[in-house]
Amino acid sequence: MTTTLRWPASPDDVVAARLDEDFLAEVCRRTGALEHSVAVDGLRTVVTRVMPTDRFPDFARRLTGERLSLTETTTWAPDAQPDGARTGVIELEVAGAPVRARFTTAVRPAGGGAEEHVQGEVTAKVPLVGGRVEKAVVPGIEAALAAQVDTYEAWRGRG
Repeated sequence: MTTTLRWPASPDDVVAARLDEDFLAEVCRRTGALEHSVAVDGLRTVVTRVMPTDRFPDFARRLTGERLSLTETTTWAPDAQPDGARTGVIELEVAGAPVRARFTTAVRPAGGGAEEHVQGEVTAKVPLVGGRVEKAVVPGIEAALAAQVDTYEAWRGRG
């Protein structure tokens, strides 16, 4: 999976938001999490959310049930590049399912804001349907990443 996000903020501001418990909790609420927890430890965040599976294809919902618990761990590199660019690693795990994802992310200055390039893969070690599960999961991951940008606009204007 490869996707690019365009942020209306500098790379420093993007990373600062992605390390802010309030911002991450707001992303969970806006993405429909039934429950969530957020922990920030320096440059590492762990976000766990319980999500409904009503938008999953039937074959995937049979594997997960009506809800699933997803843990997203993001670790940012300690130092920004001279231009403000920052890199990180995003890891996703689904509790009780052999589905994992690992992505690298790079946030760089672009056009008065920032561009984030996310690249990696989803693996589902499920006999016979693993490839279908992987393909079914990708749109949800892309939507969750895009929701962070959408959430940022409202969160930035809070006051």
